[in-house]
Amino acid sequence: MTGVPHASRSTATLVLQLLLWAWLIALSVATVISFRVAGDLAGRQQLDAAQAQVKQLDTRVAELAEAIEALQAMPEAATAAALHGIRQSLNARLGQIEQALSERATTDALTAVRSELDLVKARQAARSSATAQLRSTRPAAAAAQKEPIPFQVIGAELRAGQRSLSVAPAGVGWSPAQIQVVLPGETVGQWRLDAIDGKTAVFRLGEQTRRLAIP
Repeated sequence: MTGVPHASRSTATLVLQLLLWAWLIALSVATVISFRVAGDLAGRQQLDAAQAQVKQLDTRVAELAEAIEALQAMPEAATAAALHGIRQSLNARLGQIEQALSERATTDALTAVRSELDLVKARQAARSSATAQLRSTRPAAAAAQKEPIPFQVIGAELRAGQRSLSVAPAGVGWSPAQIQVVLPGETVGQWRLDAIDGKTAVFRLGEQTRRLAIP
């Protein structure tokens, strides 16, 4: 006769362990979901759904607590069958919780992908802006290259066996006193005489090059 009370106590102990396990699952799920959605107004509906699941678990645990008294009064065979049903119920509920967490993880992954796409779009916009700015500066540079050179070549002569140029201000209103003799390597204003090539004088200003005919 002592075997039956001992079996009942063992059964009650196992049920209490299952009850504690269910509480731990509920607390763990509540903690994880609270941390994942805290401060996220867009995830308010998901937080409400998670809290509803926790409340359902709380209700289930309360039902298990009520079942303890009934299990203690049951015969040993009936108690074993009831415990099997409880295990199946807990396993099913745990599967639902894991699926909910998996869906939440998928949502976080999509959010991360959207953030990465936004970053790529921002970089592309910055590159497009830089390209447009570069294109806008190129016409200005081209216009600067088309500016007329501020002097003209009026002749060439030899000085100490080296060819030199005679240059005067551009236009027709210059006087003999304004004539300047220039050797290769010397400058006229900002323009440097780079070379004298036959009937052509080569002047350079930075990246710009002018080839002027020698009369």
